Amino acid sequence: MNAEDFKALVGTHLLHITLAENRPGIEHQGLLRPASLARLAGRNPDDLLLRKNPVKLSGEMMTATLNHQRPLRAGALRDGDFLDNHDLRSWAAQLDERVFLWPQREGKAFQNSLKDRGAHHVFSLDAERLFETFFHAMDIAPINTGNATRHPAKRGDWIYTPVSASAETFRNKRRTRGLIRGKDRVVEVSIRADIPVAALKACSTIGTDHAPDW
Repeated sequence: MNAEDFKALVGTHLLHITLAENRPGIEHQGLLRPASLARLAGRNPDDLLLRKNPVKLSGEMMTATLNHQRPLRAGALRDGDFLDNHDLRSWAAQLDERVFLWPQREGKAFQNSLKDRGAHHVFSLDAERLFETFFHAMDIAPINTGNATRHPAKRGDWIYTPVSASAETFRNKRRTRGLIRGKDRVVEVSIRADIPVAALKACSTIGTDHAPDW
């Protein structure tokens, strides 16, 4: 797909939503993957998988709080039957190697998941600039891949469609597998790389602090 195809799928802006306390570190170091933050803090990323509670990290010139992974842990009740060629730990590991972004229509649901955590910050990023900068490391997905509550959708590495594929490949992937009847829409965008400060500034539009109000 090209940039116009991508924007037709996700909109003109993508959101990264994080606790407000993480904002200074992100503006200083860039938007880093959880595994990258763990390594900077001298921690083994494997030790932080399937976090029941938020984890505070600190190291030289860095502090960050990683969100819990309770929505994924909920999948333990399904014995991982929704995962292809993964167990919960290996799925959690690949999640921690990604930066996650949300189309605006999906952002409220993720904001809502932080409502009991205090103020949060929304980084609004230009979708076309992100596409051009991270074309070779960007995937789209039709589900929240870190959520396994209620009746979790089937997933495996195949759930991620690289943006180098066509829009129609993405829209029809689950239908061709017999998992849904209609065509998919993008729920989640992820980048298999850290977003350096320069790239974050180049792609940023508007960022606002929010105290949850719903």
